[in-house]
Amino acid sequence: MSKQKEESLASYIGITGPETPKYLLVNNFLADFFVVDQSDKGKQFTYEDFQKAGILICEEDNELKKQQLQASFNRFFQHFSGEDMIRTTRYKNQYFYFPIKLSMLRSSTMSLRHLLFNMLLNIEKTGRLEEIQGQLLDYLYGTASGVDYLFSELCAKLSNQTASDSGQVPGKKNQEFDYLRRKPFRIICENFERDLQCLLTHRFFKELDFYRRYDYLATLLNSYVIQFILKRSAENGGKGQGYILCQGSASSHLLERGEFHRACVQNYAEIRSMFPRKLKEFYVKRLEERVGKDERIEIWGDGAELYVKDITSKITFIEFVQQALNSSFRSGQSLYPAIRKVFKIDKEGEKYKFTIDEFAMYYIDATKARRGSTLTKISSTLPTVGKDIEFVFPKSQSRHKFFAMSPALLEFYVRLYLTKVDRPYAYLDNFLQDMEDDYHICLIKSKNMDDVLKKLQIRVSFQEFRLNEQALLENLEAINCLVRLSDSGYVITLPEEKGEFRLL
Repeated sequence: MSKQKEESLASYIGITGPETPKYLLVNNFLADFFVVDQSDKGKQFTYEDFQKAGILICEEDNELKKQQLQASFNRFFQHFSGEDMIRTTRYKNQYFYFPIKLSMLRSSTMSLRHLLFNMLLNIEKTGRLEEIQGQLLDYLYGTASGVDYLFSELCAKLSNQTASDSGQVPGKKNQEFDYLRRKPFRIICENFERDLQCLLTHRFFKELDFYRRYDYLATLLNSYVIQFILKRSAENGGKGQGYILCQGSASSHLLERGEFHRACVQNYAEIRSMFPRKLKEFYVKRLEERVGKDERIEIWGDGAELYVKDITSKITFIEFVQQALNSSFRSGQSLYPAIRKVFKIDKEGEKYKFTIDEFAMYYIDATKARRGSTLTKISSTLPTVGKDIEFVFPKSQSRHKFFAMSPALLEFYVRLYLTKVDRPYAYLDNFLQDMEDDYHICLIKSKNMDDVLKKLQIRVSFQEFRLNEQALLENLEAINCLVRLSDSGYVITLPEEKGEFRLL
């Protein structure tokens, strides 16, 4: 599939594959703002590099101890540079490095097609891109303390390049994403820009160490991929669509067999069903342009080949889907057995007619199980970004997935909310209302949750709602973000601020 055609499909669906590892997503986002260093692309730094550059000197006389010290340094550098976290065997000999310095930033295939960059609606305004560049530089590399300082010094001396040399001005935003300016998507874009500003500028994030800052940036970006998918899935929906039913804790077994848990599983499945639904819409639209809205598509077999009547002449099935659906299949020999089975073409020479809807549906069914298919790629996005920020469970290959708050994700949302209100403390009820209003995440019983349950046709007892709320409170206590008041009310705070709490 050509890049132009692939982007056309990506923009229609909204997201395309392959999967989006958490930290690669950050690198993709940063690559829109900074020049990617090509000089030592993929280079793995070792003690010898620093020794040759005259940065490190070892005066130990004992050769065995000298080797042990060098091996210890290599292990230290490998671990704290984030290489252990980023390394993946999925890409064989490729490695994606934690960008301790911007000179270590690596480019890669933009698996989200610049979605997050295009969500910054005001980025084309004069000076706006440079402003965010400066904020990103300051957020990631502005502090000099601890291990962060050590790595900054080592890497800067070795690469002989500073972060300030790495600014760039990318081209105009991809016009394929103009629909992001429509009102339903515009609200998400505005929320994203607001939250990004909070994260990049507020002390609740900036005063943390480099690794936590980088991790929180990754969490924010992943969470907005999910927010985009959520809005895309509810684009033409009514009540009960576009909300996430979320369990208060990922580790709680209180609701494992309850109706609320079943509702969470079905709610997740409904959201994920957006991908095949949108793909079918895309195929139907292309087929209508090709053969006409009310026409039937005629298919027949002739020996090992399949043919389609296309306008006035016949062409092979593969040629037809290549031209009509932007298919990347070059040969039909491996595809035809599945096509014959799904389309039920079992009699040689007999012509079978299908409506456009039927053709699109059968074609998806015949190709979706094939490795590397478009549907497989785009369908992998939601569970991948969800599992990466510990929002989608279980982490296994189980089909029955659901949304739940892990301790790390819950602490992130608490920190983000307190940043938005610019206070170290807030009432729990206000936080939960904000989660529902801004992120459409329902954690306690509400009108929106009732609408989702009504759509799913599931009745949940009041006791189960209470159990989920209790699991949330226990989760907040476990991460040291909850203060219980004497009147049974609750206040949320940050772990580092809790010791200063005073009831006024």
